Amino acid sequence: MCDPQTTLSTCSYRLSPDNLRLMTAIGVREPGVILIPPVGGTALYGPYIDLPAGRYAAVIRFDPSKLCDGEARMDVIAEMRETLAEQWITADQIRADDMRARLEFLCPRPSPAVEVRLLVEGRFSAGIIAVEINGELDGSTSRWQPVSLADLPQLSVEDTIRQGRNLYEGYRRGYGFGFADLGARIAKDPDFYRARSLAGRRTIVGDANLANLFLLIKFALPRLEFGHIVEFGSYKGGSAIFMAALAEKFLPGVQVVGFDTFCGMPTTDRAADLHREGEFADCDLDELRRYVEWTGLTNLRFIKGRFEEAAAAALQQLRTVALSHIDCDIRSAVEYAYDATKPFMVPGGYWVFDDPLIPSCAGAAEAVEDVLIRRDGLNSEQLYPHYVFRQPFSGAAR
Repeated sequence: MCDPQTTLSTCSYRLSPDNLRLMTAIGVREPGVILIPPVGGTALYGPYIDLPAGRYAAVIRFDPSKLCDGEARMDVIAEMRETLAEQWITADQIRADDMRARLEFLCPRPSPAVEVRLLVEGRFSAGIIAVEINGELDGSTSRWQPVSLADLPQLSVEDTIRQGRNLYEGYRRGYGFGFADLGARIAKDPDFYRARSLAGRRTIVGDANLANLFLLIKFALPRLEFGHIVEFGSYKGGSAIFMAALAEKFLPGVQVVGFDTFCGMPTTDRAADLHREGEFADCDLDELRRYVEWTGLTNLRFIKGRFEEAAAAALQQLRTVALSHIDCDIRSAVEYAYDATKPFMVPGGYWVFDDPLIPSCAGAAEAVEDVLIRRDGLNSEQLYPHYVFRQPFSGAAR
């Protein structure tokens, strides 16, 4: 398992050998232990965690019931090239320190992809049962601060349901991003930081948009009836990973499901869409699924195929949806994603559109105008950084 804990001043991870973020080249993985045979090679590497600036200690814990013999080199590496610390450890030292090896290291700045390695150059045998990374963050009282509702701007609009949405809530989010420092405050939230780090470069969704999803998942969805999160247009999976990391903490039991062809855009409408068939094909679903397994997230899955072929059965299985993140650039996909989720949306649930206000996505805007606004009579709750609509509160989820 991976058990990350973050407070205002500390950051802590504990991973068991069952977590695939811990890897081995020469070891034998058995339930709860990685057995290291007495041969040369890399006995341990991973978990490739992004760490804030601070002082840390990496700890490898060994099984007292397994033979521990010989010596090995332990080090901590960032981005597979920068050595943060290294030392030789012996079996005698491990036994004297309660079957553990401890290595202190410093991150003078935020360090991506930090891994703990155990390198065997001669002979070493042992059984690894856990890897821990614990640290004190530099400048933590000013750098890390969980966001609360009080951090959103207080505005003069009435806090009430009006024409199926709450403009006060939409204004607080949108005005906060557009005219206040809300985005900078959210960047200091440890839960946002962790989720954003897991998403990494797999998302092309802007940080303001991710911060808006953060606010909805942390503050808005817990007030609604139970419903899952779906995403149409997952591409390389980053925004779905981001939402799943937050849902894991704030929405127990909620599943995140991402839909995509994972082989590029389908046929587009030459009269409405600027984007063309085959764009955004540079994704690898098998690699993405391996990465999700590596993160330890168990509330996320991806479904491959055209939306019309893949979504209906999954939505029937979910039964209720509280947030539909629609990140599609073309008219047909936006229209289908909305219509498919509408019967399952809980009262007050959210449709969050990434693209209708993007200059290259007028087809997506046309779908919202024709279907949500003209046909269904919905009014938007928020215009920036997303186009946000709500399921009427008088509606009933099916």
